[in-house]
Amino acid sequence: MQKAETTLSILNQKSKSNENYVFDRIYRNLFNKELFIRAYRKIYAKEGNMTEGVDGNTIDGFKMGTIENLIARLKEEKYQPKAVRRTYIPKKNGKLRPLGIPAFEDKLVQEAARQILEAIYEPLFSKNSHGFRPKRSCQTALHQIKSNCKGTNWVIEGDITGCFDNIDHDILIMLLSKKIKDGRFLELIRRFLKAGYFEFKQMHNSLSGTPQGGIISPILANIYLHELDKYMEALIRETTKGKEKKLNKEYHSLANKRWAANKKGNLEQAEMFLKEMRKLPARDPMDSGYVRVHYVRYADDFLICINGSKEISENIKEKVTNFLKETLKLELNKDKTLITNIKENRVRFLGYEISKSIENTALKETRKGVKERTVNGTIQLLVPSDVINDKISLFSRYGKAVHYNVRANLPVLDMINQYNAEIRGLYNYYCLATDVSTKINKFKHIHYFSLAKTIAKKEKSSVRKVIKKYGIAVPLKVGKGTRNIIGVKYQTKKGESTMTYFNESLKKVDEPMTEVSDVFSFGFNNGCQLIKRINANKCELCGTENGDIEVHHVRKLKDIISKYKKRGKQIPDWVLTMSRIKRKTLVVCESCHDKIHSGKY
Repeated sequence: MQKAETTLSILNQKSKSNENYVFDRIYRNLFNKELFIRAYRKIYAKEGNMTEGVDGNTIDGFKMGTIENLIARLKEEKYQPKAVRRTYIPKKNGKLRPLGIPAFEDKLVQEAARQILEAIYEPLFSKNSHGFRPKRSCQTALHQIKSNCKGTNWVIEGDITGCFDNIDHDILIMLLSKKIKDGRFLELIRRFLKAGYFEFKQMHNSLSGTPQGGIISPILANIYLHELDKYMEALIRETTKGKEKKLNKEYHSLANKRWAANKKGNLEQAEMFLKEMRKLPARDPMDSGYVRVHYVRYADDFLICINGSKEISENIKEKVTNFLKETLKLELNKDKTLITNIKENRVRFLGYEISKSIENTALKETRKGVKERTVNGTIQLLVPSDVINDKISLFSRYGKAVHYNVRANLPVLDMINQYNAEIRGLYNYYCLATDVSTKINKFKHIHYFSLAKTIAKKEKSSVRKVIKKYGIAVPLKVGKGTRNIIGVKYQTKKGESTMTYFNESLKKVDEPMTEVSDVFSFGFNNGCQLIKRINANKCELCGTENGDIEVHHVRKLKDIISKYKKRGKQIPDWVLTMSRIKRKTLVVCESCHDKIHSGKY
């Protein structure tokens, strides 16, 4: 049997070379053991796998026999996905969000099926689609808006009501059948769609929507909404008009007067005309013969940017509303789907604020030596002030930094690590914003002194003494010299290392950060070491070989260690072994695994 990477690569190349290619005999790829090993490597490290599904099982105890059993049931077409266990988690607004927890075996099969679907559909998906795709992210969607939407007048903020919950099963299967002529594979997808969910000790059928919490759900949603992407591309071609806008008569009348004044040597008057010209656009902003439309989608949120009139915007909104309702049986949220004049109001999208620059004084000299107002009409990405203020409020009272009680008992190294993770995550997400330096520095000031006060509370000291005790000299970013910043030194295998509070540059970046794809990469290494350990067929505790090897999983290694320390108990050898190899997994024989769970090891 072919390697999984080879199989996926072949599917991908066929789809890439011929967008009308129809695939058959896809289901048999699920008999490939390597595809499931690849699926396990992809998902094993996620903490959610340690949460029980309806069958009461987790990823703990995984063995190669699990894959063999799944493949046998798939071959006999006896595999039936289990219902999803539904629970609720709090949202920021105080309400509860439903969360689906599939059984681990279902996650494994879904990941295998997802990789097949991704290989087939990824070359077909629109360049305007950015959600849940390799090498794409929120930042690539925002970067596309900034790069392509200069001159936008009106923005349609699209929000589909309960998109993932309202996807029509029959329409989705029909769309899949256009590309995949394999009844067994389509039946497997249908079974996942119809598996239902278990809530309050009652079974509920799934009449619509993608599998809750399912690994396969995002790509199924992308396949469904790909129809919207195609419709929008056709609508853009239909709506686009003109090569460039007409000349602004008033602007060019002043230009002629300026030229005449210069010719007569009246430089003062010419300069006056120039100042008046720079208050006006060079081309007619109301030219009905010029229209440009741009569209960007991330999951079920999308923006349509229109360089044209409000009438055109309303017409596009109506057409999109009708298409979604009639073709995909989805509805736009009337309260959240707005038409906004971007010159007057900012637009929220994917956590950023989007605005249009109007700056007549910013001039840039072109290659021809002509000074132009190049900033005018450009799209600016901004950090929302309320986001920063909400973050600051966690670490301050009445505008001053305060200690963070929850962290007061942590070791200083862990404390700095957590503070660093917060500010680094915030910066990494908003690094495309024009005002990222100003806004994040405002947060950084409070955040840093909150760290100092938290250490001071832990050690019953003062901020001044903390900075004196933990201050580490670091070079100044501007000029010569150094300054002290809180940090600690610690030992590693390579020797002494230092961790200080976040001290990296907060400047704006021009290119988005994206996750590296592992779909068709032949250098895909995630989890390779674990598979080698499993294939060695040797218990890492007692040394037994050729036994029934299982994988013991824990959610977080440091939590296991701290549990024993808090209780004042001796740390078991299996925990010490995991700590030594720095892994959340331990390959053990069945006997040792039983002893671990019974507390007898």
